[in-house]
This record gives sequence, structure tokens and C-alpha cells, in this order.
Amino acid sequence: MNLLRRLNRRYLLRYRAEYMLVLFVAYGIKALSPAFAWKLARGAAFVLYHAGVRRHAMLHNLGIAFPEWSDQQRRRVAMLSLQHFASMAVDVMFQRRMVSPRSVERHFVTTGWARDYMAKHGPEGFRRRATRILFSTAHLGNWELASGYFSLLGVRISPVYRATNNPWLNRLIRKLRLDQQTAVIERRGAVQQMLDTFERNENVGILCDQSAVHGIYVPFFGVEACTHKTPAVLIRDYGVGVVQGVVIRKGDFLRYEVRGRLLEFDPPTDDRDADLHRITRQLLQNVEEEVRRFPEQYFWLHRRFKRSPQAAAAGRRSQEVETQ
Repeated sequence: MNLLRRLNRRYLLRYRAEYMLVLFVAYGIKALSPAFAWKLARGAAFVLYHAGVRRHAMLHNLGIAFPEWSDQQRRRVAMLSLQHFASMAVDVMFQRRMVSPRSVERHFVTTGWARDYMAKHGPEGFRRRATRILFSTAHLGNWELASGYFSLLGVRISPVYRATNNPWLNRLIRKLRLDQQTAVIERRGAVQQMLDTFERNENVGILCDQSAVHGIYVPFFGVEACTHKTPAVLIRDYGVGVVQGVVIRKGDFLRYEVRGRLLEFDPPTDDRDADLHRITRQLLQNVEEEVRRFPEQYFWLHRRFKRSPQAAAAGRRSQEVETQ
């Protein structure tokens, strides 16, 4: 018992220290002007990239996704990707100060299905239509703004997220969100929570491009990548509608395009495994198309191909690129 108490005390002190450090950095940045903080973040990312922070992982992923690129192209996109996510973090910190229902059109341009539907039926018609929908996105652009943007339009989306072990950090992250009043779904045990949300005729937001320990192997940039099958299960077995889209940076501070489309799938067959594989493959193929348009805004830091057989060879190539 004494050992457990000491361990709990140590973790408690570590969590408090982490929280205080993040709080100091977050509010230090928020004390700056948005434009200066944005430039400072991109400058810091430039320095971190050249210091080697996560550089190998990014070059490894880019070597798999774009084997036809030159070493210089991959280095350039890796650095731009790190800069993009540094500035994305600044956008998230300033979003509650800068974005409101009255100013949302200054920061976001809507394209695709949502724009067309609102043009035909108006915002109220869109809010009525957007019920029991699975909003699927990816680690592209600024996924943290997706549910917050729609909440400003009156459409509630409960995002699935992975909570950190630090409860104080979780509360701080919630305070920064545009949709902080919206319920969130913890990834552990998420399926039942998502089903309960759909039963209330509400919507769920999910990232569909993450690597899975137990999932379906489908092609992603020509590589068989293990992918979560939960979206496909919800679509096939429970008949939920699905809107797939991304929030893409357009220009500088807090300027985004919300791109999305309402997907339709063939009716389910007697072969459930084949149906799940087909749906997952289509979702991931759509993500790949968007990433190819905006490779510098994809989260290449994530070890997406770590369970793929082709990853080992690409890892050796990226190691050679980094040491040259």
C-alpha cells in the first residue's frame, strides 16, 4: 500500500507539473498578438525540424507515401507539415477569442455538400438534415476545428477522442474548444456511446485514418495499412449516414475551407467482412485523395504505416535521406 501511495503521489506531482507547464505556455502565447504568435510558432517549428525533432518519422512516412518524390521534396513537405501543426496549435488557442457565430464566415468558407444543401434549404434546413450523421475526417488540415465550426452553425457533433492520462490537461483542452459545451466520447468503449448518441438523433465525429491494432488492412498510398473498422460497422450494421470532409488551411491565421461530401454506399450483402472491407477502403481512398492535394497539411508525425510490411524498406530509405 505504501508503494502504491508513493507511485500515486509521484504521478500526481508529474501531472501537476505537466499541467502547469502547458498552462504557462498556452496563456503566454495567448498574451501575444495572434499574428505574432502564429509567426513565432512557425519559426519554432523550423528550428525543431532542423534539430531533428520527429524528422525521421516524417521522412519515413513520406518515403512510403511518395516514393517517386526526390529527397528534397520530402524534406520540404516534412518541414512545412511541422510548421503547419505548430500554427494549427496557435489557431486552436485563439479560436474562442476570434471565432463566433457572427464572425464565422470571415474564418471559414464552406464547400461541397453542406454549402449546396444550405444554399437550397437554408441553415435551418441543414440543421434538421444533419441528424444521426457520422462526420468522418482525418489528421489533415485542422481537424480540431471541425466539430466547433459545425456547432456554430447549430449542428451538434460529439467527437470521439483519446483522453490523456492527465485529468488537468483534459480539462484545459476542453476549455480551449469552440464546442466546449458539447459532450465528447472517450475512445475506450466508444462504440456503445456512439450508438447511444445516434439513438438521440445526434451526430458523432470520428477520425478514420488512424493506425489500428486490430482492424482491417486496406490500401493507403499503395500500402496495406491496418485501419479501424468502426466507421464501416456503424455505416453497414446500423445504417447511419456519413459525411466525410476536411478543414483545410487557406492562407494565414484562422482561414479555413470546410470541404465535405455526403457519401452513399451499396446496400449490405450477405458477406459482412467484404462489406466492411469495401466501406473502409472507400473512406481511406477519399482521405488519400485529399492528402495528395494538401500533403503539407497532413500529420506525417503519426506512425501510420508501422504495421505494414513495406514500412521497413521505406524506413531504411528515410534514414539514408536524413543522414545525407
